[in-house]
Amino acid sequence: MPTKLIITIDTEPDNQWDPALRANPRFQNIYGLNRLQKLFDRFKAKPTYLVSYSVVKSDAVNVLKNIKESSDCEIGTHLHSWETPPLMSPLKGDGTYLHQYTLPVQKEKFSNIDTLITDTFRQKQASYRAGRYSFDKNTLPLLAEYGYLVDTSVTPGVSWENDGGTNFKKFICQDSFLDPKNCGELLEVPVSIKIRTKAAGVARPLYLNTPNWLHTEGILRRITGFDIIWLDPSFNTYDEMRWASDLFLEEEARFLNIMFHSSVVTPGTSPYVGTEQEAEGFYERLGRILEYLLVVKKLESITLREYYYYRRSNN
Repeated sequence: MPTKLIITIDTEPDNQWDPALRANPRFQNIYGLNRLQKLFDRFKAKPTYLVSYSVVKSDAVNVLKNIKESSDCEIGTHLHSWETPPLMSPLKGDGTYLHQYTLPVQKEKFSNIDTLITDTFRQKQASYRAGRYSFDKNTLPLLAEYGYLVDTSVTPGVSWENDGGTNFKKFICQDSFLDPKNCGELLEVPVSIKIRTKAAGVARPLYLNTPNWLHTEGILRRITGFDIIWLDPSFNTYDEMRWASDLFLEEEARFLNIMFHSSVVTPGTSPYVGTEQEAEGFYERLGRILEYLLVVKKLESITLREYYYYRRSNN
Protein backbone atom coordinates (compact mmCIF):
# COMPACT_ATOMS: atom_id res chain seq x y z
CA MET A 1 0.00 0.00 0.00
CA PRO A 2 1.44 3.42 -0.92
CA THR A 3 1.89 5.82 1.98
CA LYS A 4 -0.80 8.52 2.29
CA LEU A 5 -0.29 11.99 3.77
CA ILE A 6 -2.79 13.10 6.40
CA ILE A 7 -2.84 16.63 7.87
CA THR A 8 -4.74 17.16 11.12
CA ILE A 9 -5.22 20.58 12.73
CA ASP A 10 -6.54 21.14 16.25
CA THR A 11 -8.76 24.11 15.42
CA GLU A 12 -9.33 25.97 18.65
CA PRO A 13 -9.29 29.40 20.38
CA ASP A 14 -6.12 31.41 20.90
CA ASN A 15 -3.45 30.03 23.25
CA GLN A 16 -5.33 27.32 25.11
CA TRP A 17 -2.23 26.71 27.22
CA ASP A 18 -3.16 29.91 29.12
CA PRO A 19 -5.86 29.31 31.81
CA ALA A 20 -7.09 32.90 31.47
CA LEU A 21 -7.72 32.44 27.74
CA ARG A 22 -9.41 29.11 28.41
CA ALA A 23 -11.88 30.96 30.62
CA ASN A 24 -12.29 33.89 28.18
CA PRO A 25 -11.53 32.57 24.69
CA ARG A 26 -10.49 34.69 21.72
CA PHE A 27 -10.47 33.59 18.10
CA GLN A 28 -7.96 35.76 16.27
CA ASN A 29 -6.06 32.73 14.97
CA ILE A 30 -9.12 31.36 13.16
CA TYR A 31 -9.06 34.35 10.81
CA GLY A 32 -5.51 33.34 9.85
CA LEU A 33 -6.70 30.02 8.44
CA ASN A 34 -7.41 31.57 5.04
CA ARG A 35 -3.67 32.01 4.44
CA LEU A 36 -3.05 28.47 5.65
CA GLN A 37 -5.65 27.00 3.32
CA LYS A 38 -4.13 28.86 0.36
CA LEU A 39 -0.86 27.04 1.07
CA PHE A 40 -2.69 23.72 1.17
CA ASP A 41 -4.51 24.53 -2.06
CA ARG A 42 -1.20 25.28 -3.77
CA PHE A 43 0.01 21.76 -3.01
CA LYS A 44 -3.43 20.13 -3.48
CA ALA A 45 -3.22 19.08 0.18
CA LYS A 46 -6.42 18.07 1.99
CA PRO A 47 -6.41 19.06 5.67
CA THR A 48 -8.74 17.77 8.36
CA TYR A 49 -9.77 20.62 10.69
CA LEU A 50 -10.68 19.16 14.09
CA VAL A 51 -12.83 21.92 15.58
CA SER A 52 -13.60 22.77 19.20
CA TYR A 53 -16.99 23.74 20.64
CA SER A 54 -16.27 27.42 21.30
CA VAL A 55 -14.95 27.96 17.76
CA VAL A 56 -18.18 26.63 16.28
CA LYS A 57 -20.22 28.86 18.62
CA SER A 58 -18.23 31.98 17.64
CA ASP A 59 -18.57 34.26 14.62
CA ALA A 60 -15.14 32.98 13.50
CA VAL A 61 -16.80 29.73 12.41
CA ASN A 62 -17.77 31.51 9.19
CA VAL A 63 -14.09 31.33 8.15
CA LEU A 64 -14.26 27.55 8.35
CA LYS A 65 -17.62 27.42 6.57
CA ASN A 66 -16.15 29.38 3.67
CA ILE A 67 -13.03 27.18 3.57
CA LYS A 68 -15.19 24.06 3.58
CA GLU A 69 -17.26 25.38 0.66
CA SER A 70 -14.30 26.51 -1.45
CA SER A 71 -11.58 23.92 -0.73
CA ASP A 72 -11.10 20.19 -0.43
CA CYS A 73 -10.96 19.57 3.31
CA GLU A 74 -12.75 17.84 6.17
CA ILE A 75 -14.32 19.12 9.39
CA GLY A 76 -13.93 16.87 12.43
CA THR A 77 -14.35 17.14 16.21
CA HIS A 78 -11.86 18.36 18.83
CA LEU A 79 -13.44 18.03 22.28
CA HIS A 80 -12.08 20.43 24.88
CA SER A 81 -13.62 19.23 28.13
CA TRP A 82 -13.27 22.65 29.80
CA GLU A 83 -15.40 24.50 27.23
CA THR A 84 -17.89 21.87 26.06
CA PRO A 85 -21.12 21.80 28.09
CA PRO A 86 -22.20 20.66 30.56
CA LEU A 87 -19.64 22.69 32.52
CA MET A 88 -19.27 21.12 35.96
CA SER A 89 -16.61 19.99 38.37
CA PRO A 90 -14.58 16.91 37.41
CA LEU A 91 -14.23 13.83 39.57
CA LYS A 92 -10.50 14.47 39.78
CA GLY A 93 -7.76 16.69 38.42
CA ASP A 94 -8.15 20.08 36.80
CA GLY A 95 -10.91 19.11 34.37
CA THR A 96 -8.84 19.60 31.22
CA TYR A 97 -9.03 15.89 30.36
CA LEU A 98 -12.36 14.37 29.37
CA HIS A 99 -11.54 11.19 31.30
CA GLN A 100 -11.54 13.20 34.55
CA TYR A 101 -15.35 13.37 34.39
CA THR A 102 -18.02 10.80 35.10
CA LEU A 103 -19.21 8.73 32.15
CA PRO A 104 -22.67 10.44 32.06
CA VAL A 105 -20.96 13.84 31.83
CA GLN A 106 -18.62 12.58 29.11
CA LYS A 107 -21.65 11.38 27.14
CA GLU A 108 -23.37 14.76 27.45
CA LYS A 109 -20.27 16.56 26.26
CA PHE A 110 -19.98 14.20 23.29
CA SER A 111 -23.64 14.68 22.44
CA ASN A 112 -23.48 18.48 22.66
CA ILE A 113 -20.40 18.99 20.48
CA ASP A 114 -21.50 16.32 18.01
CA THR A 115 -24.91 17.95 17.52
CA LEU A 116 -23.47 21.46 17.26
CA ILE A 117 -20.88 20.61 14.58
CA THR A 118 -23.26 18.42 12.60
CA ASP A 119 -25.93 21.13 12.55
CA THR A 120 -23.45 23.91 11.76
CA PHE A 121 -21.70 22.20 8.84
CA ARG A 122 -24.73 20.13 7.75
CA GLN A 123 -22.71 16.92 7.72
CA LYS A 124 -22.07 14.26 10.34
CA GLN A 125 -18.38 14.39 11.19
CA ALA A 126 -16.30 11.23 10.93
CA SER A 127 -13.05 12.11 12.72
CA TYR A 128 -12.11 12.96 16.30
CA ARG A 129 -9.18 14.07 18.43
CA ALA A 130 -9.54 14.55 22.15
CA GLY A 131 -8.41 17.78 23.75
CA ARG A 132 -5.10 17.15 25.50
CA TYR A 133 -5.14 13.67 23.93
CA SER A 134 -7.51 12.41 26.65
CA PHE A 135 -7.95 8.67 26.24
CA ASP A 136 -9.30 5.94 28.51
CA LYS A 137 -11.54 2.86 28.43
CA ASN A 138 -14.61 5.02 27.65
CA THR A 139 -13.15 6.87 24.66
CA LEU A 140 -13.58 4.28 21.93
CA PRO A 141 -17.07 3.03 22.96
CA LEU A 142 -18.25 6.65 23.10
CA LEU A 143 -16.86 7.36 19.63
CA ALA A 144 -18.59 4.26 18.29
CA GLU A 145 -21.86 5.22 19.99
CA TYR A 146 -21.82 8.64 18.32
CA GLY A 147 -20.96 7.24 14.91
CA TYR A 148 -17.34 8.30 14.47
CA LEU A 149 -15.13 6.41 12.04
CA VAL A 150 -11.62 7.63 12.97
CA ASP A 151 -9.84 8.56 16.18
CA THR A 152 -6.49 10.38 16.08
CA SER A 153 -5.88 11.04 19.80
CA VAL A 154 -2.94 8.66 20.31
CA THR A 155 0.58 10.13 20.54
CA PRO A 156 2.93 7.10 20.37
CA GLY A 157 5.99 7.24 22.61
CA VAL A 158 4.66 10.18 24.65
CA SER A 159 3.21 10.20 28.17
CA TRP A 160 0.97 12.92 29.62
CA GLU A 161 0.76 11.27 33.05
CA ASN A 162 2.55 14.04 34.94
CA ASP A 163 -0.55 16.23 34.96
CA GLY A 164 -3.28 13.60 34.76
CA GLY A 165 -3.15 12.49 31.13
CA THR A 166 -2.67 9.19 29.33
CA ASN A 167 0.57 7.26 28.95
CA PHE A 168 1.09 6.42 25.26
CA LYS A 169 4.75 5.41 25.59
CA LYS A 170 4.22 1.83 24.45
CA PHE A 171 1.72 2.60 21.67
CA ILE A 172 3.04 2.13 18.15
CA CYS A 173 2.63 4.45 15.20
CA GLN A 174 0.42 2.18 13.13
CA ASP A 175 -3.24 2.44 12.26
CA SER A 176 -5.60 -0.32 13.35
CA PHE A 177 -9.25 -1.27 13.19
CA LEU A 178 -10.46 -1.83 16.72
CA ASP A 179 -12.50 -4.52 18.45
CA PRO A 180 -15.83 -4.60 16.54
CA LYS A 181 -17.72 -5.82 19.63
CA ASN A 182 -17.10 -2.57 21.47
CA CYS A 183 -16.02 -0.06 18.84
CA GLY A 184 -17.87 -0.79 15.63
CA GLU A 185 -15.55 -0.24 12.67
CA LEU A 186 -13.52 2.50 14.36
CA LEU A 187 -10.04 3.14 12.95
CA GLU A 188 -7.23 4.50 15.13
CA VAL A 189 -4.80 6.77 13.23
CA PRO A 190 -2.09 7.98 15.64
CA VAL A 191 -0.05 11.14 15.31
CA SER A 192 3.26 10.42 13.52
CA ILE A 193 6.06 10.53 16.11
CA LYS A 194 9.56 9.01 16.15
CA ILE A 195 12.17 8.71 18.90
CA ARG A 196 15.70 9.69 17.86
CA THR A 197 18.62 8.76 20.08
CA LYS A 198 22.13 7.35 20.17
CA ALA A 199 22.50 3.89 21.68
CA ALA A 200 18.89 3.21 20.77
CA GLY A 201 19.10 -0.41 21.90
CA VAL A 202 19.57 0.80 25.48
CA ALA A 203 17.99 4.26 25.48
CA ARG A 204 14.63 3.35 23.92
CA PRO A 205 13.70 0.50 26.29
CA LEU A 206 15.00 2.50 29.25
CA TYR A 207 12.72 5.41 28.35
CA LEU A 208 9.69 3.27 27.47
CA ASN A 209 9.84 1.16 30.63
CA THR A 210 10.48 3.73 33.35
CA PRO A 211 7.86 5.92 35.07
CA ASN A 212 7.77 9.62 34.29
CA TRP A 213 8.72 10.68 37.81
CA LEU A 214 12.24 9.29 37.24
CA HIS A 215 12.78 11.98 34.53
CA THR A 216 14.49 9.43 32.29
CA GLU A 217 13.86 11.51 29.17
CA GLY A 218 15.87 14.45 30.51
CA ILE A 219 18.74 12.23 31.59
CA LEU A 220 18.83 10.46 28.20
CA ARG A 221 18.69 13.80 26.39
CA ARG A 222 21.93 14.86 28.06
CA ILE A 223 23.67 11.51 27.62
CA THR A 224 22.42 10.18 24.26
CA GLY A 225 20.87 13.18 22.50
CA PHE A 226 17.44 11.62 23.05
CA ASP A 227 14.65 13.49 21.28
CA ILE A 228 11.01 12.92 20.38
CA ILE A 229 10.32 14.11 16.83
CA TRP A 230 6.75 14.94 15.83
CA LEU A 231 5.59 15.74 12.30
CA ASP A 232 4.64 19.13 13.70
CA PRO A 233 6.20 22.25 12.15
CA SER A 234 5.33 24.31 15.23
CA PHE A 235 8.36 23.10 17.19
CA ASN A 236 10.25 20.65 14.96
CA THR A 237 12.67 21.72 12.25
CA TYR A 238 12.33 20.74 8.62
CA ASP A 239 15.37 18.48 8.93
CA GLU A 240 13.88 16.71 11.94
CA MET A 241 10.55 16.17 10.17
CA ARG A 242 12.30 14.97 7.03
CA TRP A 243 14.37 12.51 9.11
CA ALA A 244 11.21 11.09 10.73
CA SER A 245 9.33 11.02 7.40
CA ASP A 246 12.15 9.15 5.66
CA LEU A 247 12.22 6.60 8.46
CA PHE A 248 8.47 6.05 8.18
CA LEU A 249 8.77 5.71 4.41
CA GLU A 250 11.62 3.20 4.73
CA GLU A 251 9.32 1.17 7.01
CA GLU A 252 6.58 1.39 4.35
CA ALA A 253 4.20 3.11 6.75
CA ARG A 254 0.63 3.31 5.48
CA PHE A 255 0.32 6.98 6.47
CA LEU A 256 2.13 10.06 7.72
CA ASN A 257 0.05 12.22 10.06
CA ILE A 258 1.24 15.84 10.27
CA MET A 259 -0.47 17.69 13.11
CA PHE A 260 -0.43 21.15 14.67
CA HIS A 261 -2.70 23.65 16.40
CA SER A 262 -4.51 26.39 14.49
CA SER A 263 -3.16 28.99 16.92
CA VAL A 264 0.36 28.69 15.47
CA VAL A 265 -0.66 30.32 12.17
CA THR A 266 -1.09 33.78 13.72
CA PRO A 267 1.56 35.66 15.71
CA GLY A 268 0.80 36.10 19.39
CA THR A 269 -1.94 33.47 19.65
CA SER A 270 0.28 30.54 20.68
CA PRO A 271 3.32 30.05 22.94
CA TYR A 272 5.12 28.59 19.91
CA VAL A 273 4.62 31.59 17.59
CA GLY A 274 4.94 34.93 19.32
CA THR A 275 6.17 37.17 16.50
CA GLU A 276 5.64 37.69 12.79
CA GLN A 277 9.12 36.30 12.18
CA GLU A 278 8.24 33.11 14.08
CA ALA A 279 5.01 32.79 12.06
CA GLU A 280 7.00 33.06 8.84
CA GLY A 281 9.32 30.36 10.16
CA PHE A 282 6.35 28.08 10.78
CA TYR A 283 5.06 28.62 7.24
CA GLU A 284 8.52 28.03 5.79
CA ARG A 285 8.86 24.71 7.62
CA LEU A 286 5.33 23.60 6.70
CA GLY A 287 5.79 24.55 3.06
CA ARG A 288 9.10 22.70 2.81
CA ILE A 289 7.79 19.46 4.33
CA LEU A 290 4.68 19.58 2.13
CA GLU A 291 6.84 20.10 -0.96
CA TYR A 292 9.14 17.24 0.06
CA LEU A 293 6.34 14.77 0.72
CA LEU A 294 3.86 15.76 -1.99
CA VAL A 295 6.16 16.88 -4.81
CA VAL A 296 9.46 15.05 -4.28
CA LYS A 297 8.11 11.85 -2.71
CA LYS A 298 4.81 12.09 -4.61
CA LEU A 299 2.58 11.07 -1.71
CA GLU A 300 -1.17 11.57 -2.05
CA SER A 301 -2.86 13.82 0.51
CA ILE A 302 -6.23 12.63 1.83
CA THR A 303 -8.54 13.53 4.72
CA LEU A 304 -9.17 11.24 7.68
CA ARG A 305 -12.60 10.31 6.34
CA GLU A 306 -11.09 9.41 2.97
CA TYR A 307 -8.33 7.45 4.66
CA TYR A 308 -10.89 5.41 6.58
CA TYR A 309 -12.61 4.26 3.39
CA TYR A 310 -9.26 3.72 1.68
CA ARG A 311 -8.20 1.40 4.50
CA ARG A 312 -11.54 -0.38 4.49
CA SER A 313 -11.12 -1.18 0.81
CA ASN A 314 -7.49 -2.28 1.28
CA ASN A 315 -7.70 -4.10 4.60
